[in-house]
Amino acid sequence: MLINTPLQVLTAAPALHSLTIWMRKDVADILEFLNHIHGDLRKLSIKSCWFDKNSTGLFANIVALYPDLEGLSLASCYQLPSDVYSLIPRLKKLSELELSAHTVDSLLNY
Repeated sequence: MLINTPLQVLTAAPALHSLTIWMRKDVADILEFLNHIHGDLRKLSIKSCWFDKNSTGLFANIVALYPDLEGLSLASCYQLPSDVYSLIPRLKKLSELELSAHTVDSLLNY
């Protein structure tokens, strides 16, 4: 089986417990696709990625579909909407959180 895209990898790995997305400009597309896979994701790490300013809905879907996330990293993400941070307390099993060197669009007044 030849796997060509990150989306195909997600489809081929239904027992995925941990996912790291690093330095991607298409992170919104990957997260949107993740919303269609109902697995047992426990750790989501998004590092040095770019978001558009309307990404809050994507994160709301992730929180709704994966309420048992135990680890979340949003390190060094660019243009991450500040509303995303208000969703984090909904993850009741979250025991690991990384927000280092993050950039929040409302703090930069873009």
